Amino acid sequence: MKFKLTLLLLIITAGLVAQTENQEEKKKFGIHFKGFVKSDYWIDSRQIVGVREDLFLIYPMHEQKDINGKDINAAPIFNFSPITSRLTGVITGPDAFGAKTSGVIEADFSGVTNADINGFRLRHAYGKLRWENSELLFGQYWHPIFVPEVFPNVISLNTGAPFQPFVRNPQISFTQYFNRYNLNLAFISQRDNANNGPDGISGIYMRNALVPNAHLQLQYKDKHYVWGVAADYKILKPRIATPLRNIKTTETIGSYAFMTYLKYVNKDFLCSGKAVYGQNLTEHLMMGGYAVRSRDPITLTETYTPTNNLSVWSFLSYGQNVRLSLYGGYSKNYGTSHENIGIYYSRGFIPGENLDIDYLYRIAPSVSFISNQVQISTELEYTVAAYGTPDNKGRVQNAGETGNIRLLLAFFYYF
Repeated sequence: MKFKLTLLLLIITAGLVAQTENQEEKKKFGIHFKGFVKSDYWIDSRQIVGVREDLFLIYPMHEQKDINGKDINAAPIFNFSPITSRLTGVITGPDAFGAKTSGVIEADFSGVTNADINGFRLRHAYGKLRWENSELLFGQYWHPIFVPEVFPNVISLNTGAPFQPFVRNPQISFTQYFNRYNLNLAFISQRDNANNGPDGISGIYMRNALVPNAHLQLQYKDKHYVWGVAADYKILKPRIATPLRNIKTTETIGSYAFMTYLKYVNKDFLCSGKAVYGQNLTEHLMMGGYAVRSRDPITLTETYTPTNNLSVWSFLSYGQNVRLSLYGGYSKNYGTSHENIGIYYSRGFIPGENLDIDYLYRIAPSVSFISNQVQISTELEYTVAAYGTPDNKGRVQNAGETGNIRLLLAFFYYF
């Protein structure tokens, strides 16, 4: 009798322990929220080309002379905005398919377009399966050309654009790890940020081409260094039927990009840089695009040619509680690969006319004061666009510089 009672107590105790362990295990899984409250305050010395009520500065507007020869766009403007305050949910869960699982869903209040300011906008939404030496990502995340390990940590929302690529995309991404090296292969579509075309900015051109953007990247990472090289290729189908004639067309345009980058970190010092040479990178908020190479006078069938651009940047920072930083970027327009008829789908153009920026550059020093979860930063951003007249290959002649000075104050409260 005592034996049976003892055995029963042992079974009950084992069951309670197992149940407790199971409950404790479940408590480890779920979603943890973090993010920040951010307010930006800025003034520009002239009118600019930007998005989100000009919080995201790209470059200064071209001179526009009135009848008295005065530049209409040489008019200062200011704004205040808290719309980039961010909420991030970090998700953890039990293993699946022999892999560690995780996920992230992240949003802010900057909307998808200027008309949607204060709208709750999806930034990231992805799940990961991580095995010992490989990782699979499904969902929306930074395009691999962004490189989360190497980007300029400037104060401005533009994060160094249009010199630094800046776009998030739906994608499938596989990474294989080899000690300090990793090799990434990704297939990518377009959503919020997309290429320009006959029907405006839209992801439909890639979807109609039936081929996702393909990306291959090799990266090295250790305690002090991160460096990498990458190649990228995409195909667009700007039209499925000709304008006016409404004749079916299958013309596409392919474009490539190559990238290299480097970061060095040692205690409080950081130095990083990146170079991208590519075609038709407008979805990355960079310069370039493509143009109509030819148009059949009878059917109105079009062929296309991409623009070619080089963008480079470097970033230095030093300090912890008081952090000093300096950013510099340069972008050069090398025109289209072939002669074109003057119709562009690009960034850096006068609407309805031509690509007209020869080069851009920016210098942006900043200082940040950090105390626990609060950061107060100020940044002086000087951005110059060299406007001129494009030839029949989009190479800009007789360029003259137009500059803008932005003084920015930003407040962050992290949680």
